[in-house]
Amino acid sequence: MQEPQTPDSAERLSAPTRRGFLIAAGAGVTATAAGIWLAAGPLASDGAATAMDPNNPRALPEYAPVYQRAVKGLEAPLGFEDCAHPTARAGRDTAGSDRHAVTPVIDRFIIHHTGTTKDQLEFLSRCNKRSSAPTFYLRHDGSVIELIRPGAKPSSSGADWNWRSLAVETLDQTGAPEYTVTAAQLEELAQMVAWLATYDGKSLDGVPVSFTIDREHVISHRETWSGTECPGPYLQARLDDIVSRAQQIFTAKPST
Repeated sequence: MQEPQTPDSAERLSAPTRRGFLIAAGAGVTATAAGIWLAAGPLASDGAATAMDPNNPRALPEYAPVYQRAVKGLEAPLGFEDCAHPTARAGRDTAGSDRHAVTPVIDRFIIHHTGTTKDQLEFLSRCNKRSSAPTFYLRHDGSVIELIRPGAKPSSSGADWNWRSLAVETLDQTGAPEYTVTAAQLEELAQMVAWLATYDGKSLDGVPVSFTIDREHVISHRETWSGTECPGPYLQARLDDIVSRAQQIFTAKPST
């Protein structure tokens, strides 16, 4: 996952938001020093509690995902230039901490892991303290949530890599020390890699793609930065297998 970069802007409340919380306090709201939660879930207009969507726990705006195998496309705030005011999507034309100009391209697929077995979709759907939101979030059953449109820059692998990559956050099946993932997840990682390769020499969501299925272009988070062990030993040891399986899938696809 992305290392700490900025404060959690979700905790910076506007005056109208604070007034809304005070109004809501009479409708079953629990307040603590860390934040505010609805005691019984959000309320519908008639006062009845509504069920939370596990595929969109923060009720983000949705769109038809660019990756066709994804369950949903969600407008995660960290996919925008200012996650506290998500209006302009994060462009791929700047890189590095100095935000120097670059020519947009997608030429890397970067694999991460969550470092926990607890579902992380709610965390990734907000302006979190780790400034972490990948292009894709991959659950144990192989289902994918697209959190950031592929044309926008993810907030996942660091300023030198976000601008040129797609990133996937893989939910661990077990914890330390191995941080294993499921066979369904390994297969879906290969499917995503093969899908990206179909855009080589073309444009994906408005961004040029230069991508070959090999270990130069399919990398792990630790290969971008020596300060992390992400994606853990289990996934790291299977990157060659993921590449090999992706090549099989790509070769078997009918030409278009």
